[in-house]
Amino acid sequence: MPKTIAEQLAAEAKGLTFHELPPEVVHEVKRLVLDTLGIGFGGYLSEPSQIIQSLIKEINGPGESTVYVSGLKTSCLYATLANGVMVRYLDYMSGCYLTKEAHHAGFHSESIPPILAVGERQHSTGQEVITAIVLAYELLSKVFDSMGRTHAVLDKRGWAHETRSPWIMALVAGRLLGLNEGQMANALSIAGCFTLELGILHAGKETLTMARNLRFPYGAYSGILGALLAQKGFKGPLNVFEGHHGINEVVAGGEIDLEKLRQPRKDWTILYTWVKNFAAGGHTHGPIEATLTLVKEHDIRAEDVAEVRIKTNSYTYQIMADPATRRYPKTKETADHSLYYATAVAIVDRALGPEQFSDEKLQDPTVQELIDKVFVEPEPKLERFSYPGIAEIITKKGEKYRCEVLHPKGLPMNPMTDADVEEKFRSLARKFMDEKQMSQITDTVYNLEKLDDIGKLVKLLVIPGQIS
Repeated sequence: MPKTIAEQLAAEAKGLTFHELPPEVVHEVKRLVLDTLGIGFGGYLSEPSQIIQSLIKEINGPGESTVYVSGLKTSCLYATLANGVMVRYLDYMSGCYLTKEAHHAGFHSESIPPILAVGERQHSTGQEVITAIVLAYELLSKVFDSMGRTHAVLDKRGWAHETRSPWIMALVAGRLLGLNEGQMANALSIAGCFTLELGILHAGKETLTMARNLRFPYGAYSGILGALLAQKGFKGPLNVFEGHHGINEVVAGGEIDLEKLRQPRKDWTILYTWVKNFAAGGHTHGPIEATLTLVKEHDIRAEDVAEVRIKTNSYTYQIMADPATRRYPKTKETADHSLYYATAVAIVDRALGPEQFSDEKLQDPTVQELIDKVFVEPEPKLERFSYPGIAEIITKKGEKYRCEVLHPKGLPMNPMTDADVEEKFRSLARKFMDEKQMSQITDTVYNLEKLDDIGKLVKLLVIPGQIS
């Protein structure tokens, strides 16, 4: 009897070995781990992070995994939620592409916190963790590829692309837990039965809320839970993808190319990773880079501006520029998905980092006044690019300046250097630690394959005195 898709994916997940990974793949994992840890530090003080840690203290759990910064000990499930929310909060995490043509396949770096949480529980080696991260990237991209390389299949059904996270994290967690192929297939099947993430968490016509910070972490939590249940002998429907009212029929309306799920991947998609240069929704990056280029090159101040015209592709316009929900954002989560706000605050502060999304900045009268001068429209010639932007600034003196950015910094065709990634990490970590600790973390990450227990890295992420 032929294997089900769940069984085939489990075999693929179980079969990958560290020694198959090319050196450039291993190095990219290290860059992404360092980037993700820095982003986690940046989100530690956020309200969603503090709420979840407060809840963890009440319900606790076995002290098998660590919450970053505070050092709070809890279960790998709760650590997945706490650390995952920290990483998601700033919207600064890296994305992944399926091919060199730059089809966005999701923010796969969000798989790193759950992998570290389970790895710490299992005392996994650095090589095991590196392999698990590569596996997460490959399988998340594989499922995305089977859906046509766009968000369209899930978007039109009102679902978000993190719908995939329970399925894949069940396999990745199962591998770290030492499950056999049968148990891993059951882990995926269990998690797959309870898939649900509504598009209201990212829709362009809705105000975004704290709940969006749980998008990937909650799915990862479900996947890990499925793996832990399968380890105990719990079983799920192994035809969860192709079966009647299974994933393909219910989640994707029959539009998954099931044969693509059966075929082994032939590429290392982790090499086509996008490391973000700005702490905002990715679709703002082209327009913001163009805007900042003009502001800095021509020394344009907020008080000089008469009008700003932003052009981008239609998808970006749809989710980042709806005037009813994006022009005057009331929440941080909406602000980092607003081209109006992001453009205005970038002109005022000449930057777009975490500091530009504080409550005080959202209410800044100078920013609010400038928002009224920002206009966004779709541009047909930008349709074939990911995250492009054209910025035109007209000053009160009648001067007109224009800049076009087709491949913003951080994309695979315009990548961040190692030095860029390290500086980004330090910019986020230095509020909590000194140069010595930052260097220890950096050195440990760059030698990750030599680590005999990933817990040694996690221990370095704790800041004494932070836990209440």
